[in-house]
Amino acid sequence: MIKLYGVPLSPFYNKVKIALMEKGVKFEEVFMRPSQTPEILERSPMGKIPFVEINGHALSESTAILEWLEDAYPTASLLPPTPNGRAAAREMMLICDLYLAPSAAPFQRNRVHGTPLDEEARQTARAGIVRALGALARLVQYGPWLAGEYFSYADMAVASVIPSVQMASEALGEDLLALLPGSGSYLEQLATRYSVAKTWADREASLAHMVANRN
Repeated sequence: MIKLYGVPLSPFYNKVKIALMEKGVKFEEVFMRPSQTPEILERSPMGKIPFVEINGHALSESTAILEWLEDAYPTASLLPPTPNGRAAAREMMLICDLYLAPSAAPFQRNRVHGTPLDEEARQTARAGIVRALGALARLVQYGPWLAGEYFSYADMAVASVIPSVQMASEALGEDLLALLPGSGSYLEQLATRYSVAKTWADREASLAHMVANRN
């Protein structure tokens, strides 16, 4: 049994959660925030989430976890079969992980924790989101999934960060996802996939709980 540690509001946690469901792997969720305690640092050297325990072996960093899953369960592949397709899926995932998710994060922290977010910070975050979505727009292939025919790392990463972008859109009063051509029909398609729909529903439940108990 794999144990997945983290919180359902983290796009990186949700990326791994979607992958586990897509692979059909049995896993247990253990809700835990990032921590610098010695106990956590032994399992996640940077104290970050998510991390997993696989038969007592700990592994952190969401992309490393995905690669382990891909090696351990190759028959339910989450990467296209060609080198170019695999590279494209990884490229889009990295844009989400390195640029889109961090840019959207201030809006989520403001909503969930009440972290201050002044106008300058809002516009800086917005600019980062716009730039990352523009980069994705240049790469998407919609065949019907982002990297072509196969549901892949790219789709899992985008599905995991979309709720944060929608939260930013609400705060800014504009539909930022409109910057990604075809996003409307693509979101509808994502919502029909059980792993994504389940992860989104769990995230919304966690968000409601955290906001209600913030004070």
